[in-house]
Amino acid sequence: MSEDDLSKEATVKMPVGHLLAVWGILSDKLSCSPLNDEFTEEEKRAVWGLQDLCEKELINQGYSSRPENEWNELMAKATEFVKTIPVEILD
Repeated sequence: MSEDDLSKEATVKMPVGHLLAVWGILSDKLSCSPLNDEFTEEEKRAVWGLQDLCEKELINQGYSSRPENEWNELMAKATEFVKTIPVEILD
């Protein structure tokens, strides 16, 4: 049996636009939607934990609270940015 260290930190690099879009999906669509009723407690914890990590990194990058109209504009830009991301299954 292997001795995998599952607590070892991994680094994932992604553009801020991608991070904003992922955070938006996690916080707006997955964290409290009826969809997550189908998730196990462990799956919910994984989603919520990833949401927290994304939020912390966005704060580190200077993206914290903004007026609602500015935030909505930023998220719209992130949504447009995501269209430019190469995706193996689609390309």
